[in-house]
Amino acid sequence: MFNTSSNGTQATASTALKFALRPTAETLADLSRPIDPRHLRTRKQGNTTLTYCPWNTIARHLHHRAPGWCWEVQSVQEVGGAVVVTGRLTIPTADGDLLHYSAVASEPLESASKAPAAEVAASSCLRRAAALAGFGLELWG
Repeated sequence: MFNTSSNGTQATASTALKFALRPTAETLADLSRPIDPRHLRTRKQGNTTLTYCPWNTIARHLHHRAPGWCWEVQSVQEVGGAVVVTGRLTIPTADGDLLHYSAVASEPLESASKAPAAEVAASSCLRRAAALAGFGLELWG
């Protein structure tokens, strides 16, 4: 089987994979390790200060802790003045398992955020799915 890259070159399926899958137990243990505080951010929401991990940092960590991971936004809907995003994180393992973690998140259409509501909800959805896999659970107190 051949895959064509964005520059038009072809590679066989075996050379297209640039990562090594890890056993399920090792992957889950690595995902459960706490996030180094230097990778966390804070923001004010009302009178509360929230600590969170940005989506791009989660993606970087998933590349290292769960090679081959895949994020899929399954649906985006407008419900009662909010955008609701459903997504699924899939993590392949060397044991042949495909670990699936689904999550849902919403964001009001009239949010104080500068980003579009769908982007905010999708980012939150990824954070929640990653937490179901064990990543960043310490942040959900």
